[in-house]
Amino acid sequence: MKSALAALPLSILLLAGCATVPETRGRADLLDFLADGQTTRAEVLLKLGQPSAKFETEKILTYRVAFDPKKQAYYVDARQEQSSAWSTWERVKWSLVLVFDEQGVLQKHSRVEVN
Repeated sequence: MKSALAALPLSILLLAGCATVPETRGRADLLDFLADGQTTRAEVLLKLGQPSAKFETEKILTYRVAFDPKKQAYYVDARQEQSSAWSTWERVKWSLVLVFDEQGVLQKHSRVEVN
């Protein structure tokens, strides 16, 4: 019984490693799936992960999008909690703004240049 309990933390750690995380680093087609009137909030969360901010009861989601010029690819830059929020935007090129309707369907999206 003691050996089974001792193995529990290791088992949990190994299972956590199997969880899928959206691949958002370095893809030229990262944002190509976005289509107004078609893409759902669930699809966005699946492909881009958790947004950097949520507004209007999650009708509006924003993502920090960076661009790697060497790879010619986009990636989502995770929000960083620091004392000076301004410095965490240095790698970010755009804020991706997504507006959904009541049914969770994308109505409008835009990239707002920040740097």
